[in-house]
Amino acid sequence: MASASTQPAALSAEQAKVVLAEVIQAFSAPENAVRMDEARDNACNDMGKMLQFVLPVATQIQQEVIKAYGFSCDGEGVRRGKAGVGSGEGAGSVGP
Repeated sequence: MASASTQPAALSAEQAKVVLAEVIQAFSAPENAVRMDEARDNACNDMGKMLQFVLPVATQIQQEVIKAYGFSCDGEGVRRGKAGVGSGEGAGSVGP
């Protein structure tokens, strides 16, 4: 687990757009599309099972991208990445 002293650098709005594009592209990659399809099939349209099977796979795919930008490879890193991108709407930079 990353310590609080290892904070990623703030992302500019343009960098955030690049990160989001890379995350979307990662979901489109054939191997990740298969992983997501398998997770959805295992969930059988059950919301509880979606959280159990689909959410972890989606989080892993996002982690693979955001770790290159200094965010930690755990659920907290994904949360900070999403929060940073969301809070940067209309702002000049995005940070954790």
